[in-house]
Amino acid sequence: MIIKDPEVAKLFADDTRRHILHMLRHQEQSTTDLAKALEKTHSSIIHHLHLLKEAGLVEETRTEKVRNLVQTFYTSTARRFLISYSLGETLDEEGQEIPWQDSTVQYVMDALEAFGITVPDEDRGKVSRLLSTYFLRDQKAYEEALEQRDEAIKLRRYHGFRIIGLLKQFKFSDDPEFKRVIDELKEVLSSSSIKGSV
Repeated sequence: MIIKDPEVAKLFADDTRRHILHMLRHQEQSTTDLAKALEKTHSSIIHHLHLLKEAGLVEETRTEKVRNLVQTFYTSTARRFLISYSLGETLDEEGQEIPWQDSTVQYVMDALEAFGITVPDEDRGKVSRLLSTYFLRDQKAYEEALEQRDEAIKLRRYHGFRIIGLLKQFKFSDDPEFKRVIDELKEVLSSSSIKGSV
């Protein structure tokens, strides 16, 4: 499911709600199950579920009477949620960028060391901006390819990923901004690499 509503996208800024959605992707859970697994109060879980249900991200599947209590079970409405590239600048309640956007870029810069590439401190700002643009363009191409898919035609998961990858490459070849970002990243990271070139 592609999330295009900025108000719905803001719900993903909360760790607890992201954990709830992750758990409900795999199997239905009751409010009690979620509260125990996430070590949260029952009322807190109900509050988060209410917000997620109102946004159409979760749905009630059934109720079950356990002793004298009625438990409601939930599941997510999609196996995967994708925040639209068009919401790349979505802000949280405090007016800051949604935390995981920046943390992903920071993680990638640090993780490049596993491939023998160290980003010098003086280049981190530039590489951060380039990676942010790269991920935004990549997500845009992914989303556009995904929207082309006819859901009525069943695909094996692996083949579906390969086809989307191919369609993304078609889009990248026509995207001068993507090419500029790749060229600049390659230049900076090649000069930053100690163990080899990119």
